[in-house]
Formats: sequence, structure tokens, C-alpha cells
Amino acid sequence: MLSGSIIDVYPDNHNNLMVTWLVDTGKAVRIEDVYKPSFFVYSKAEDLYNLASMLRDLPDIENLNFTREKIVIGSDKKKLVLEVLPKKISLISRLAGMIDSWGGFYRYQLFNVDLRLPSRYLQEKGVFFNARVKWDGKNFFLDDDQWAIDYTLPGYKSIVFDIKRRSNSSIMSFNDCIESIRVGDCIIREKSEAETILLAVKQLKHVDPDIVYTYKGDSVLLPFLYHRAKINNVQCRLNLGREHGGLRPVKQAKSYFSYGQIVYRPAFYTLLGRSHIDTYNSFLYGESGMRGLLDISRCSNISLQILSRVGPGTAISQIQVNKARKKGYLVPWKKNMPEDWKTAFDLLVSDRGGLIFDPMVGLHENVIELDFASLYPNIMLSYNISPETMLCDCCKYYPKVVVPQLGYHICSSRLGLLPEILRPILFRRFCYKARSKNKKYDKALYKEMQQAWKWVLLVCFGYTGYRNARYGRIECYESITAFSRDILLTAAETVQEAGYSVLHGIIDSLWVKPIKNGCVSSVRLSRMISERTGVRIDIEGRYRWIVFLPSKNHDVGALNRYYGLFDDGEIKIRGVEYRQKDTPIFLKNMQGDMINVFSKAEGAKEFLDLIPSAVEVLCDYGRRLVDNDFRLEDLIFSNCVSRDVSEYKVDNLVKSSLFQLRDLGVHIEPGQSIRYVVRDEHARDYRKRVCVFEKLEDCYDVDVDFYLRQIALYGESLLVPFGFKYELFYDMLQKINTRERLNVSVLSRVGSVQTSILKTPVK
Repeated sequence: MLSGSIIDVYPDNHNNLMVTWLVDTGKAVRIEDVYKPSFFVYSKAEDLYNLASMLRDLPDIENLNFTREKIVIGSDKKKLVLEVLPKKISLISRLAGMIDSWGGFYRYQLFNVDLRLPSRYLQEKGVFFNARVKWDGKNFFLDDDQWAIDYTLPGYKSIVFDIKRRSNSSIMSFNDCIESIRVGDCIIREKSEAETILLAVKQLKHVDPDIVYTYKGDSVLLPFLYHRAKINNVQCRLNLGREHGGLRPVKQAKSYFSYGQIVYRPAFYTLLGRSHIDTYNSFLYGESGMRGLLDISRCSNISLQILSRVGPGTAISQIQVNKARKKGYLVPWKKNMPEDWKTAFDLLVSDRGGLIFDPMVGLHENVIELDFASLYPNIMLSYNISPETMLCDCCKYYPKVVVPQLGYHICSSRLGLLPEILRPILFRRFCYKARSKNKKYDKALYKEMQQAWKWVLLVCFGYTGYRNARYGRIECYESITAFSRDILLTAAETVQEAGYSVLHGIIDSLWVKPIKNGCVSSVRLSRMISERTGVRIDIEGRYRWIVFLPSKNHDVGALNRYYGLFDDGEIKIRGVEYRQKDTPIFLKNMQGDMINVFSKAEGAKEFLDLIPSAVEVLCDYGRRLVDNDFRLEDLIFSNCVSRDVSEYKVDNLVKSSLFQLRDLGVHIEPGQSIRYVVRDEHARDYRKRVCVFEKLEDCYDVDVDFYLRQIALYGESLLVPFGFKYELFYDMLQKINTRERLNVSVLSRVGSVQTSILKTPVK
């Protein structure tokens, strides 16, 4: 009997088999199993009989069967459906599309069509990815628990795979030759490029790793390797997996919109029998590391290399599908639950987000931050919010749970699908979060793991309002936000009754401050809120001081722009340029050093006393810029491209960069990033305005005045609540640029601003 951990599963469409790879202490075993999945069609009985008569004589159909299955989530009533069994696994999608078109895309409802075959196969076998199993030749025997907190980690062997080009240019070109290939600790360098490629493939086969790590493997490394192998006529021997399958992408590259931003997803290059992890393009790997990725892979039953390329939304969607199938329901191919009709007034009331209290701009001391623990998922669990429980027929006339403001009723007689899957996820994150604060455990490791599940919980809420989600329903989304608004209002009332004032509130967080002596302790306050709202609220920390910043467009407080110092000495920064990915390192370091100056302040008075020192840090960075005391790489801006270069109407810095890259033969897709240094912002020639990162070695000058203006803007961003404006900082920096000494009038303006602040009472 074979045993090991399941690392990869995929269909062999030619032989109608499912191939499974087991790994045990560095040894991999290939398993074949005949598999014949089917799909189901529901319609009127007469239509089903007519459909069966049309399908019966098709050569691609192996068998048809009338049966009764549960097709509506929440209902145990079985309905007559037609089961269609194709002769080959690969024919499912084609046959389903054909049947759907025969019915005019509305007459037939199809089920179990687009399920992930590896996940479907493993679930039907009673096992899951990365599980410890045994195989007797026909069946798997599970030696593991899918949702266990503590489990034995698979003994996977991993290596890093990388390529070095024979070129002095920083621009990647498919015309460059391969100089060497790194396979783990071994560097392969032969006389000819073809020999280097073949020896690297041989070495990879010899080492036989289970996990292959690359950096930009999907977008750069593997396409480049395949092209060079093709030029050398060895592409047929280029096999990086455990069996011959070629080096072809399983999904093509594409650009798409997500949460108001355009995102570029490179092609997927997966390896048969191994896991290829592209560390650059993997969101989940970047957020949670390999342990977090492995943990979600087990619970969602998605392979490591696929999960690393998709988002947490795919994980929660697969968990929903797994639970529905486990309960005996067929999984719909297309969403068939339309939004209920609403009047314009109903839309005005229901189509709203979470509640927000505008922050009180300025400096505050002795502030407590309170955070609800996974507020939206807890609301879904506490109030049984799920597509099938919303507006149910059984509780229509005598509802026990009614959504505030909206009047929707929620079923109280049965547990919904979404709450049922959320319970173990919330428990899992709670355990990992507790361990991340316990010295007995690896705090850094469990912090990453709980962070991974945090993202899964976040998208679980968002998917209820996603139009293409299998188990989404807009009324669920509206109900969750309605409950959250009610909960935050209740929390604010409790805070005020306890002798505190609310300085800021945003959806699931509150910043409060005691306003009178003898008020309840912060621990007691959190318990009072938890008892009244029914959702646990935790103390994120107590600030010695915190600065809420205004919006860049007006004087009203920004929703998520602040920085503050906790009692334990940790600085928390949100929303400012220091936290943004496109900020040059030079400017990011400047803001960081300015905030570090304030880390010495025990309270508001000391904070104000340190403002001149923070301004001096800004001036020092201005001097460094004027004196060329910087690395050119630290002045690089990074911007995400939102459209094709031909669609830009304004000649901005991004367009100039795209023109330069086009001259170099580099095509940038929407959603990809470009990097550049500003040489002369006002130059008309795009070649002189910026210098892209790919030509940085040819850049000998920068626009000092432009970067001084950026320093002034970034300084204003931090100190604007204290009267420091861009014009004041730019005036100071201009004098530094012209080698003038900062005269008494300029310095006195800094002093006068500080003095005026000190005369006002601290908030």
C-alpha cells in the first residue's frame, strides 16, 4: 500500500484518467485512476425527455440517466434531473455549452459543469490536497483531518530556479542568450546554450524537487526559457515537471478591473507532478508565506500552484462549493438568483456601505483604538445571513430576525450555507491570532497565517454582492452593511455613556478618548460594547498620541490617514505616502525619519516640541538632494498603467515613460507597472522628461526642483494639521537649492507656527 501527501492532481484527457502524485520523504509516486464525471440538466419534465431523445444518438455521450437530486440550496426537496455522462472528461464543457444553446440559454439549468476537476475528484474520493493518505490501488484512505489546527506538515523538497542572461542591458530581450541556469545550489553553465538548457533539465530531474520557486517565473523566466529552447531546437526536451507535458501556459495573460483598479495577471505556467510557486506574482504567498498558503490549500482543496496564482476569493468560493456538494446539492453552472425588484427609494435606503464617523483632524493624546473581531463574517454567522436564508418563505409571516432599516427577514429555522462554512474559518483565525501573541509559539509564523485567513474572510463578505458569485445575493450584502451600521452606532452610544468621546470611526474600528475622570477602564468598555452588540471588540492599543490628517482635497478629516505611537513604542501609519508602493525610497525614508523624530514624544506637549526637529529632517533631505547625496535608484517612481499608450490624452510622466519603453521594444499591458526617474518635468521631448528604469545607467541628471517640490508635498502631508503648508516648505527648500542660508524670517515662521499651536489647548 502506497502512502504520502497529495501534491498534484490533473486529468489525463487522452486516457480518461485522473493522475495523482503522492510525495513521501522526498520520493514521488504517480497514481492513475479511471474517472468519469457527469453533469446534470434541470427543466420541465417534457423538455428533459425531449433533450434526452436528442442526446441519445450523439457519439460523445456514453450514458444518460434520469434521477432526482437537490438543486436548490436550503431545500431538501429533490427534483427530476437528467444526468449526462460524456465519453471523455474533456467533453463536459463542450456538451454543456451545446445543451445551453439548444435551450436558448434560459430553458435549461445546468449543474456540476465547471467544477475544478482535481478538487472534485479528490472530494469524491474523500481526501484533499496536501493530505496524508494511503492508496491500495483502488481507493484512498485518509490519515488526516482537513480542518485540524495542528497537523503533520508534508515533507516537500523545494529549490529555487533562476536564469542569468548573457547581456549587459537591464532590458529583458528574447534575443539574449542564456549564460547560466540555477537549479537549487547548482549553477549550470555549459559551452552552448542548448547544453546549458538540457543539463539544467537533467539536474532538475536528478534533484527531483516537489516545489520549484521562481521570481517572475510566469511573466518572464519560463516564457524566456521556452523561447530560447525553441531557438536551439530542444523545446521538445524541455520538461520541468515529473512527466512530459511541455512548457505551455494553462491560462493566458489578461488585464481586468478589480475594486476600481486595473490588474494584470500573467499567464499560468504550472508543472505536472510538482508545484511551481512564482513568488513575485503570488498575492497569498506574499501575505502569508508558504505555511499560510499550505493551510488554505488544505482547507479549500486547491493545489498549491493554482492557489498561489488566484486570490482568496477563489479559495472561499471553492470552500462554498465543497460544503454544498458535501450536503448533497448540485452546484449551479450559472448564477440563477436575480436581484429582487426595488423602488428608487428602496435603493436609496439599501444601497449603502458601512458607517463612518469623520475624524477630528489634529493631535490627540491618550487615545484607545477598538476593533471588532472579523465584524462582517461575525454578522453573517450571528444573524444566519446566506442567499437561501434571506427572505425565506417559512419565516415570511412570523419573522424572528429582521434586518434594521431594510425590513428584510432572515430564516431562523435552518442554518445557512455561508454561516456553516464561516464557523470553522473564524475559529481557525481566532486560534492563529491567539498564538501570534503567545510567546510559546512562533509569533511571526502565526501572524502570517492569521493574516491569510483575514483576507479570505474579507472576500467572503464581498462575494455576497458579486454578480457572478455562485452563492451571492445582493440582499445579503445590503443586510450585512445594515447590521454593521447599527452595531457601530450602538458601540458609539455605549462609548459616550461610559464617559468617552468618539474621535473617529470607520466600519469596524473606533478611536475613543476619556473625557472625564472616573470613567470605566478600556477593558471594561470593550466588554460593555461586546455585550450590547453581540460581536467581540478588542483593544487594538492605546496611543500616547495620534495625528488624524485632513483630506488632500479639503479640510475634512480623511477616512484612513493618520499616524500615532502606541504605549509599547510601536508606530502605526496609515494612508500617507510612506505606506504607498509607488513612493520613491528617498521620499519614503524622509517621511519615516520625520515620524521617528516624534517617537520620542510621551504626549502631545512633547510632540509639539519636536516639530522643529522634524522640519530639520525635511531640510536635511533637501540638502542631500541638492548635494547629489543619494542613490539614483532611490528616486524611482512606480506607477500602474491603466490603459494603452495610444489612449493617453495628456502628456504626463507615465505617457513619456511608455513612449521610451516602446522605443526599447517593451510593450506594457494595462495593469503592469512602470518605473522611472524624473529628469526634466517641463521638457517637451519625452526622452528628456523621464528616464525609465531599464535605461537607468544612462541617466546622469534629475529634476532637482521637481523632487524638492515632492519633499515639500510629503512634508505638508504629515504636518498640515499644525499649519505647515506646501508653500512654506518649498520656500525653505528653494533657499537650500540656491545655496542661501535659511534666514531669520523663514526660521521664525516655523517658530511662530509652533508657538501658535502651543497656545491652543491639546485635543
